[in-house]
Amino acid sequence: MKPVPVLLCTIYMFILSAGCRKNEESGRPILQKGLRGKILYSSCATTAVQVLNKDIGTEWTSCQDKKIYEHVIDANIVNRNSLAAGVEFSFNIVEDEPEFRCDMLDCNPPTFATIVITGD
Repeated sequence: MKPVPVLLCTIYMFILSAGCRKNEESGRPILQKGLRGKILYSSCATTAVQVLNKDIGTEWTSCQDKKIYEHVIDANIVNRNSLAAGVEFSFNIVEDEPEFRCDMLDCNPPTFATIVITGD
């Protein structure tokens, strides 16, 4: 067997495998997959998302209606696209990225995560 075809085949396989990143969403490493949630509250300073199918997040009291919710995160939603509060959606938690927030006092949930919506 000639070394050149073997070398070329090895390089080709390496290039193909490097292009297949299954643990990324929108170019960001996925930290938690297959979550369901809904937006409870949103302002320029916070977006409170309740995680419905896993024990992720913390207990949070809404400043608006004083209700207590469990499993809430303060989410930076990468691809929100006008998603309304109260609508359930699927998402993944991805590696955090810098985010601009307005300088306003709000009742943010203490647990922060960057998320990418993956479906309804």
